[in-house]
Formats: sequence, C-alpha cells, structure tokens
Amino acid sequence: MCLLLLLIVILCAAVTHMGRDGSLYAECFHSFARDTERFGVTADDYDGIAQDLGDYFSGKDAAFPYFNEREITHLSDIRSLFRLFDYAWLLVIPILALAYALSRHMDADGFVGGWGLAALLLCGLAVYIIYDFENAFILMHRLLFTNELWLLDPYTDLLICLMPEGMFSYLAIRLGWMVLPAWLLVPSVCVLIYNIRMEKRTRKSGH
Repeated sequence: MCLLLLLIVILCAAVTHMGRDGSLYAECFHSFARDTERFGVTADDYDGIAQDLGDYFSGKDAAFPYFNEREITHLSDIRSLFRLFDYAWLLVIPILALAYALSRHMDADGFVGGWGLAALLLCGLAVYIIYDFENAFILMHRLLFTNELWLLDPYTDLLICLMPEGMFSYLAIRLGWMVLPAWLLVPSVCVLIYNIRMEKRTRKSGH
C-alpha cells in the first residue's frame, strides 16, 4: 500500500509538471486543435494562448478574452486541482516512515506480494485507459471535479476545440512514459533497502 501511495504521488507530480508547461500546450494545439477559426482564433494565436495557460496554472494572473465564463471557471478548477497535487509531496515523508516501520515486520513474501499488488493495480488501470479511453476520461473528470463544467460544447467553447480528445490520448501516453522510469526505480530501491535490512538482520542473528 505504501508503494502504491508513493507511485500516486509521483503521478501527481508528473501531471502538474506537464499541466504547467506552456510549450507542451503549444505543441499540442498545433497538432490537435480543430475549428478554432469560428472563435476568431488562428494557429498564429496558439503559442500565446498556450503560454497564458502555462502561466495561469503556475499561479500567475492571466487574461483569457477568448474563453467564456464557463471555460474560465473550469480553468480555475484545474488550477485548484494542481495546487492540491502540489501538496501530495507532503505525504512522501509519512509514507516512507510508515514503509520503514512496516518493513521491520515484513518477510520477503509480504514485500513481493505488496509490490505485485501495486503493479497489478497500475497495469489494470493502464489497460482500462488504453482500451476504453473515452469512459476512463469521463470517470477521471467525475472523480476529480465536483461540477460538470468540463462538459464543453465545440460549437460554443473554444477550449474543447483547442484540446480535443485526441490531445488527451497523446498526453496520457506521454505521461505514462514520463512516470514509468520512476515507477520502476522506486520498487528497485525498495528491494535494495529491503535486502540490506535482511542482510543486517541475518548478520545479527548469526552473532
């Protein structure tokens, strides 16, 4: 469980890092944005809008003359969510302390079982997202937001034209590749620490 919580903290950190990257928004807008001309927004405006979004999610003030009130409120909700994710790092020390305490009473089977359970849950989530991204996307929004302002209309809301579903599919894959090395490193470090503790325990029992 401690390992799973730590992996979730890493995921939150990666999401906020990507969500505050104006250059990433610009790249995605140029690749995925569709039908923005009806709102008076052309490809020449994408870089400026992307930078404004990155700055806004980073905590800076930004004016959004091209978005309506519904979209701006939703952007505010996203910024609040990123701020909440920032506090996820405060859980690292308690999680590590708990893991250290539990490891003193855990045998190899228990450690491997916990690692396997965390891996199984994450793999199951990945498979669900890959094979049913649309419903996974909807479920994620229902879990993270207390309103339905994220349900945007491409005929009235520029935001959904800038960020269609294809963009989020791409970002989900990119996010996966970003967190995968950390997700592999953390269990490896845990195994190393566990082996060191077991070796010390064996030496003490030998004396």
